[in-house]
Parts: sequence; structure tokens; C-alpha cells
Amino acid sequence: MKKGLILHYIVGLAAAILVLAAAFYINKNPKNLLSAGIIILAGSLVAYSQFLIIKGKKK
Repeated sequence: MKKGLILHYIVGLAAAILVLAAAFYINKNPKNLLSAGIIILAGSLVAYSQFLIIKGKKK
């Protein structure tokens, strides 16, 4: 594993967990759909960007 790659795995995993937690929060309290939706969007973008970084560094 290349140096510094483990940090990207940790950040990507944390972002994915944040997205799942926000989805669970929407399920429990649908009144806060806008704020939790923004968290899901931002977390998804972070997780995807980390995936692309990991994919690029493995080559």
C-alpha cells in the first residue's frame, strides 16, 4: 500500500458512514429533510472523490 493511502481510505469510510447516518436520521425525523439532504450530498461527494484519489494512486 502506498504511503498516505490509508488516510484516504479512512476519510472515504467516514464519509460513507456519515451518509448512512444522515439517511437514518431522515427516516427517523423527516421534518429535517433539507439539512440531512445537504449532508448526504456533501458526504457522497467526499466519498466519491476519495474513491477517485485511491483509484488514481493505485495505478
